[in-house]
Amino acid sequence: MPPAPSAAPTVKTPAAEARTVSELATDMLRRTTSLFLAGPRPASDEQLDLYDQMFARLMPQVATEVLAEFSAALARVERAPYGTARLLAVHPELRVAGPMLAKALVLTERDCAEFIRSGSPGHLVALASRRGIGETLTTLLIARGFPAVRMALVQNLSARLSEDGYRSLFKIAERDEDLAEKLALRTDLPAKLSRAFVAAASEGARARFIKAAPPATRATLQATPTRSSGAAMRAMWDYQQVKTEVAALNRTGKLGDSAVNRFCVTGEFPSVIAALALLCVVSIETIESLMDDDRLSDLLLACKAARLSWATTAMILRGRPGCDAIPADDVEEARKRFEKLALSEAQWKVRGLESS
Repeated sequence: MPPAPSAAPTVKTPAAEARTVSELATDMLRRTTSLFLAGPRPASDEQLDLYDQMFARLMPQVATEVLAEFSAALARVERAPYGTARLLAVHPELRVAGPMLAKALVLTERDCAEFIRSGSPGHLVALASRRGIGETLTTLLIARGFPAVRMALVQNLSARLSEDGYRSLFKIAERDEDLAEKLALRTDLPAKLSRAFVAAASEGARARFIKAAPPATRATLQATPTRSSGAAMRAMWDYQQVKTEVAALNRTGKLGDSAVNRFCVTGEFPSVIAALALLCVVSIETIESLMDDDRLSDLLLACKAARLSWATTAMILRGRPGCDAIPADDVEEARKRFEKLALSEAQWKVRGLESS
């Protein structure tokens, strides 16, 4: 009998080969993870580096859902391999990065600051939920400007927020009723900022903030009189740092029209007020009082006494936070008055305001 024909060799397609590699890598990753989690925690950096090397070779070969499972398991470990944790934390898929960003203790504050500067809103929400996240990181998170991130941060009662961070949140909450309500639930709110917020907030935001506030403070907040948003905003400003910065510019001869103009352009109005006070040799409180709509003539005096140009003065008039826009005709009239003012007269009159 003739020999039976041999079976044709099985030819694997590229897709089948890829599945085989992925399945093998998945099995190896799961086994290695189980070994890492079940055994005694590696005590030396050398052992952790070894795991880092193994995980780094396996991770690119597995599916996203496997990486998400891996990230969730590793995020619970206090001393996880550092390189692996960073790779997972920067993964574009939130289901992979999220557990690491929210829980991994091995990530440093510097790592988190780096992720905040480049992360998507979803990734930053995960970071905002980290337990005990500190003031440096919460300030960076607020500065990114994402509503969902702000809300996650406010609802994270273990997060520590700086006074400047609270000022930013309160300003936004003046028109954001949901944020106002969540802010009221925090136990670390600065009392002064809470009262200033209630004075400046919209009716809806004010009502929801007071309703959600602890009973012990509710009566005080209800009795807080409302006032112009500009005055309330200025009550929340902290001049300590800007006074130092403005004084340093003055010592080097750089505090003048161009510096004040730059403060206006960048919206640094506390610096504008501090600069005017120093240049006019009067108190910050005196300059603050000139920012309301009924003190424009006196504000013109201060700008002239500080040797500012009309262009910078006009920016100050238009940029006053919380104040109504000035009609074009009134701006033109102010320009004429400003140009007629003598420097010596303006300086004399402004110093007279200090004692009035």
